[in-house]
Amino acid sequence: FRRVLFRSIKLEDGAVRTQSGITTRKAIGTAEDHRIEEETRQEKTAEAFFARVRVDRKVDSGLVLFGGVDWSRNTFAGIDSRTLLAAGAGNVWVSSDDLRFKTDYGFTYTFRTDVINNPFTKQNFPGLRLSYDLLAQLTPSTALESGFVTDLNIDNTEDIESDFTGSVSIAINKSLSLKPGIHLLWRNDPALTRIDLYAANGSPTGQTVLVPLQKLDRFLDLALVVTLH
Repeated sequence: FRRVLFRSIKLEDGAVRTQSGITTRKAIGTAEDHRIEEETRQEKTAEAFFARVRVDRKVDSGLVLFGGVDWSRNTFAGIDSRTLLAAGAGNVWVSSDDLRFKTDYGFTYTFRTDVINNPFTKQNFPGLRLSYDLLAQLTPSTALESGFVTDLNIDNTEDIESDFTGSVSIAINKSLSLKPGIHLLWRNDPALTRIDLYAANGSPTGQTVLVPLQKLDRFLDLALVVTLH
């Protein structure tokens, strides 16, 4: 005998892309008589894409079984493509009109391709996932949302990836809300990048070396949410 209360499907996708103008100034002439020239070039400073699908099946008042697929690309973090399959269970600890909190625990398998291949790490590996999801209605017009996902590579326990999102939704009226938020991506064993090698006297050698990228990426966003009644 099996009791199924409900099933839900969640789809998400998104993209972040930013460009910055880098201005170079130089003086031409003499110290007493010169002119200033400026040159501005546009340079891409961030680019990330993701798509997710998840299916939940509630088998009890506080127990949920789930399965899902995540795909992401973040070349500035060294990831050309990452596909992650996940399956597991979760607990709904609180579910009311003002507060919702649940946690998930699951097994994963990851297919990852870095921009620069690291010969000492595996690109495909099994893993473990832990996450939580929080929604709290602070006031009639203000809601707090927070989500956290961390993935552990079983083959290399130094390889841990975490994804945190937090936002506050502020209602302007019945149809419009302002939603500022923060998104943090952390990877304990970051991907590699290639940089130019210079001699001790500062002259270029024409060679490059591989160094790890930074562990933490930060994104700030501001959204205008439209609710159709």
